[in-house]
Amino acid sequence: MQHINIDLLEKTFHPLRVSLGNRRPDGGIVLTLADTTDVTAYSRVIHSKEVSSSDVFCRVVEDIRRELSVRSGYLSTEIRKQLVENAGVMPYISD
Repeated sequence: MQHINIDLLEKTFHPLRVSLGNRRPDGGIVLTLADTTDVTAYSRVIHSKEVSSSDVFCRVVEDIRRELSVRSGYLSTEIRKQLVENAGVMPYISD
């Protein structure tokens, strides 16, 4: 069963325009996000296993949102904290 939530995509990536391509032979689908001038801001294949459940699909959407945040240079303090913890990096502390 396919769990592609168009409303979630549109709310998450507003003001970018969401479009989904035709289903590919491998079961995947291409997600394209375009700006107001129709320039592609992001494009990615969503594999069939990534739409196998609504929970998995939500994680994929969150991963894309984070990737776009990183690309734009914005990292929330929560994401910075997670990156430091996951990488085992000691934060620089000035005395």
